[in-house]
Amino acid sequence: MTIQRCVVLAFVLMIGLTGCGDNDPQPTATTPPPPVSGDASRQPTRTVAWFIDHRAELQAILGACRDNPGDLGRTTDCINANEADDRITIQEMKNAFK
Repeated sequence: MTIQRCVVLAFVLMIGLTGCGDNDPQPTATTPPPPVSGDASRQPTRTVAWFIDHRAELQAILGACRDNPGDLGRTTDCINANEADDRITIQEMKNAFK
């Protein structure tokens, strides 16, 4: 009798949890990512070299990208900022061994 109750309870739980899930629509490949800051049509693309020369802006963009990677991770600013951060880290490691 207890096995039967356990099976019924498991069945009821499975039915109850079936409706739980992520109902948010996933972005499609055709959906353009939002700009990191401001209107992308008014702001020129910031290059890796620009981010290397502007460390404060680099840190601000990296913070925004890491805070919301689902929406911002594939933007030009996030990609370039991450690449600049990687290059800075590599250069600092090379300098440490000199």
